[in-house]
Amino acid sequence: MSAPVSAGTGIIPDTARALPVKRKRVILGGTGGLAVLALLFLVGYLPKRQQQALLAAESLKLKQAVPRVVLVTPRPGKGERPLSLSATLEGLEQTEIDARANGYVRRWLVDLGDSVKEGQLLAELDTPELDLEIEQARAALAQSEASIFQTSATRDYSLANLKRYQELAPQGLASQQDLEQKQLQSKVDGANVRVAEAARNSQLANLHRLEQLKAFARVTAPFAGTITERAVQRGKLVAAGTGQHLFKVATLDPIRVFVQVPQSLVAGVKQGLAAEVSVAEQRGKAYKGVVARTASALDAASRTMSVEVQVANPDHRLLPGMYAEVLLKLEASQRLFVLPASAIATTKEGVRVALVEPGGRVRWTKVRLERDNGADVEISEGLSGSEQIIASPGPGIVDGLVVQAVK
Repeated sequence: MSAPVSAGTGIIPDTARALPVKRKRVILGGTGGLAVLALLFLVGYLPKRQQQALLAAESLKLKQAVPRVVLVTPRPGKGERPLSLSATLEGLEQTEIDARANGYVRRWLVDLGDSVKEGQLLAELDTPELDLEIEQARAALAQSEASIFQTSATRDYSLANLKRYQELAPQGLASQQDLEQKQLQSKVDGANVRVAEAARNSQLANLHRLEQLKAFARVTAPFAGTITERAVQRGKLVAAGTGQHLFKVATLDPIRVFVQVPQSLVAGVKQGLAAEVSVAEQRGKAYKGVVARTASALDAASRTMSVEVQVANPDHRLLPGMYAEVLLKLEASQRLFVLPASAIATTKEGVRVALVEPGGRVRWTKVRLERDNGADVEISEGLSGSEQIIASPGPGIVDGLVVQAVK
């Protein structure tokens, strides 16, 4: 063991030699602290960081599990509701002209497409059988006139005899029985006169009937219009009451259009309502018309109401029998909202839409579908206009489900 060294001798004492050893221990102690810190980091911070990462992943997973939906807001519908319906054109007046007398066509004076006036002669018929009947009726009438003359003379003679016997009976020159006989005979002769007069009136009425039938041998137009069909030739036999048409005539200006309006829309159809009529053969051309009258009743089978629209047709470009489209601009009877057709779901509970409440929770509600326009629909009941509605709800969208809105 070394002895202590005095100061100034240059010899380092043992205590001084131990100092470096002590400093080395200090350095070793610092390395251990780092190891402790590293251990603490591994034991405390890393598990916490891993737990935070797991929580973030779970939160992301939960967010991804929430359905993402597109929302729409109902749009106000228009005040006018255009209604397009198919229709067939008809003349304002149109009829088939039949024969009222039996005979043969002597001549016809108008042809297809001709314009005629009311009362204008269209054709003439020869009626030989009717002419013979008229002659017989006139002869029978003359016979009735003669019968009246004869019975009247007999009645006058009976009245004269009765007057003479009425003078002789009080004088005793004629019996009471003879007087009564003359009285009865005068009554019988007076009755015979009345029978003859009745027969004359009957024959006269029959003659008038035949003469009226003879007048129908002249076929005339019942109203002004256009001949749309001619079915007669000279010499053709025609008979009354067989439905055999000679001509068809129609008034083309104005022309009538009949449409069948569904029950749900009849409230908006009124007399004077403007309309537009178009035909496929005249693209881009719309004829202005007006509702002239309505049936004021619905057909029990189709639940539709017949509506007549009249259209001015001075150039006769619209023809009876044409197929046409009629556009009516109806006034909406109540407030309407427009939604995409995909937002509507039809189930056993009825027509419904999926509302998203402020908390993101879904609530299904019933609505009334007023009209389906294809890409969008009009809703008349069940909405106020401020709702947020799922644009296209899938089968997984149920009441109470929380969803996330996306743009």
